[in-house]
Amino acid sequence: MDLKEISAKECSCGRVHQVPIKEVLIEENAVNKAPHLLEKVTDFKKIYLVDDKNTKEAAGNELKMTLEEAGFEVVEIMLKEKEGDDHLVPDPDAVFGVLAGVEADGYILACGSGSLNDLTAYAAHKMNKPYSIYATAPSMDGYASSIASITVDGVKKSYDITPPELIIGDLNVLAESPWKLIQSGLGDLLGKVTSLLGWKMQNFLLDPYFCQEAYDLVENVLDDLMDNYESIIERDIEGVDSLTKGLIYSGIAMMMVGNSRPASAGEHQISHFFDMYSGIFKEPVPTHGIKVGVASVITSDLYLRLLEQDFSELELNHDRLAREKAIKEIYLEKAPKILSLLDERWEREKISKERLLDKEAEIKAAIKEYQRNLKQVEGILDDFEFFAREDVKNLNRDWLRKAVNYGFEIRSRYSILTLLSQVGLLAEWGEDAVQKLEAKL
Repeated sequence: MDLKEISAKECSCGRVHQVPIKEVLIEENAVNKAPHLLEKVTDFKKIYLVDDKNTKEAAGNELKMTLEEAGFEVVEIMLKEKEGDDHLVPDPDAVFGVLAGVEADGYILACGSGSLNDLTAYAAHKMNKPYSIYATAPSMDGYASSIASITVDGVKKSYDITPPELIIGDLNVLAESPWKLIQSGLGDLLGKVTSLLGWKMQNFLLDPYFCQEAYDLVENVLDDLMDNYESIIERDIEGVDSLTKGLIYSGIAMMMVGNSRPASAGEHQISHFFDMYSGIFKEPVPTHGIKVGVASVITSDLYLRLLEQDFSELELNHDRLAREKAIKEIYLEKAPKILSLLDERWEREKISKERLLDKEAEIKAAIKEYQRNLKQVEGILDDFEFFAREDVKNLNRDWLRKAVNYGFEIRSRYSILTLLSQVGLLAEWGEDAVQKLEAKL
């Protein structure tokens, strides 16, 4: 991918996209090129290498040795999980661990994936310093993100950050990453099936802005995944390369349009609802990609059912009082914020029957284009052993039903869940989809 080409010209959508990432290198033995790439982005000869005990063993030791042999001084900042946790939590304490370890005389390089990437990016942004990421697992689409998720008082919150200058991934390391992280990345990327449909539906019904180039960027990597997912199961280099680049390019597509619209719709709303309830009730939930993958089974089922629905039989019911009542009951202490989102979105999302009928053919054409993919989602997840995972089997069923029925309120984002709620079908169709999923668990 030529990142300079994306940033240097006016896009067909009319915008000039800003992609500050200077280079993405995903290949075998990429560690050997890391010193040269760093020399291209910084004059500092001191590298602050941020890792944890897992990423240190997986890649940090080799990376440190390679950099030192190339003449760099490497100061390692190894972050530790808290007592009782089996993984690093990106909370203020961990952020401070980076802030306290970095001086003004060096360059920041993170060695890790999700949480470690987020907290390093956030700390670097706070210090107004550039950073790069050496990826250790194809586990999420946040490597190229301009948003970091930091856990504050037990609740995940999103903060603006500056994206990395370099994204480096050694396929030898990525292919050996823990299976649960590969599953998570697969779930996150597979969620783009309904994310892309959600973007098209929003474009048809509400929002005139649409970037075909950003859409194509995600669609191309998604098609590659759907055709070659078996090679990922075998940890084949080409398959892992496809998964990793798919996740990174999804992040770049979001960067191009300035929000998560190309890669987030109803399946992400369900995932975010689980995160919110996890924070409220202090109960653990699966990782982001696992939740998104499972939610994609439900949203895929809803799209396939919508394809068979005669839109002339639908009746829209924009009942604001009913939605406000439900938000207060379901969202508990978070209700005031969700009600403020409802204020922002109410008029914009109040579509008419005429508008829906006018766009029926376009919506159904888009669903038909993705029909094969929608039908494949469940089978691919089955092949990746999603439904055998204990955290998936133990999903709180009450939370799941609430997430399906009310999760669309959690973000100002029009999705299949929003539409079905407006036409009074979400409760029935959602329950049917949940019961189908339960039969797998």
